Amino acid sequence: MLDRYQERYRLYDWVLGELAQLLSAKYPGAAAIDIGANVGDTAALLCSRQPIAVLCIEGHPRFLPYLRRNVRQLPGEIAIAECLIGAGPGRVPLAGFTDHHGTASIDHAVAAAGQNADGVPVRPLAELLAEHSRFRHARLVKTDTDGSDFEILGASAHLFAETRPVLFFEYDPTLRARGIEEARATVAALLRAGYCRFLVYDNFGHFLRRIDGDCAEQFAELDRYLFSNLFYGRQIYYYDVCAFSLEGADVCEALESAQRLVVEAAMHRDGREIRPEKQRREARCPDFPLCA
Repeated sequence: MLDRYQERYRLYDWVLGELAQLLSAKYPGAAAIDIGANVGDTAALLCSRQPIAVLCIEGHPRFLPYLRRNVRQLPGEIAIAECLIGAGPGRVPLAGFTDHHGTASIDHAVAAAGQNADGVPVRPLAELLAEHSRFRHARLVKTDTDGSDFEILGASAHLFAETRPVLFFEYDPTLRARGIEEARATVAALLRAGYCRFLVYDNFGHFLRRIDGDCAEQFAELDRYLFSNLFYGRQIYYYDVCAFSLEGADVCEALESAQRLVVEAAMHRDGREIRPEKQRREARCPDFPLCA
């Protein structure tokens, strides 16, 4: 399913492969954490250009057999943690999961009412990393959990304040009744943790904008756009957000520039130009298939 989606939307999750390459060049031996690893598709993207160590965190028993099988084919150092990530320890009963289109989300009301010893374990990220010390200072943390991302980021912000990895997360305030409040609290927590630049992509992988400065108002504008889609005809369902601390400013600039050049290369092949000729000569398209 993912390969068909990427065939149609060629930039979908492209940024993850580019990020892995940029971070590996800056930090040799860099590692990544994949929260909501599903069947290993993100790990495959991260390892698509160079081997990279990835901690795949997935608790849903439906996806785990595929994840174990798929990561055996990857070149990097891959570890699997069979759990969910949350603010504190606990368990989610299988009845608390809602499956849809190859992913799963948690019905938090059912999960809270039905905790039992047979459910899927939930662990704080800091506790899990105490057992996986190789990933304690991971340079990239991706989270895509269809509804729990704000909770995970908020609960882990103190950890990110220490290590300042690049964060790549799904941003969707429309999923839950308190989604707007949770989104704003998460952005505020990340700002306090030292994050100051955010690159925003739509759910097809197209770059939308960079956010810095008055982050609260700029994210509020993005929220209004998502709710406009929700109530008046939906094309865009969520954003992917890439967050950088000041230390990652060079990676942020390189990533933004790389995607700009990918689009401009496609325009050039079609006989369209957006830059003056001198700027086009000075710019070099990154070496990857989308520029071919």
